[in-house]
Amino acid sequence: MTNNEKILQAVLLDDKLMEFGGYTAEDIGNIYQAIDSDNCVISAVAQIISRTNEGATERELWKEINDYLKRNV
Repeated sequence: MTNNEKILQAVLLDDKLMEFGGYTAEDIGNIYQAIDSDNCVISAVAQIISRTNEGATERELWKEINDYLKRNV
């Protein structure tokens, strides 16, 4: 398990976030599966973690996630 996947699990296994997002632990998968998830919460969190690791600026990250959520929520 990569560091990104450990962070992903730590964030997404929060009970309240799971309830809000309507997903289970089995829905998370690895970082790449999470990015491609149909669940917007799982995908957005995975994108934030992945892009932060890639060195995206806060401004880039905000724009990407904002655009993603506008298209999918």
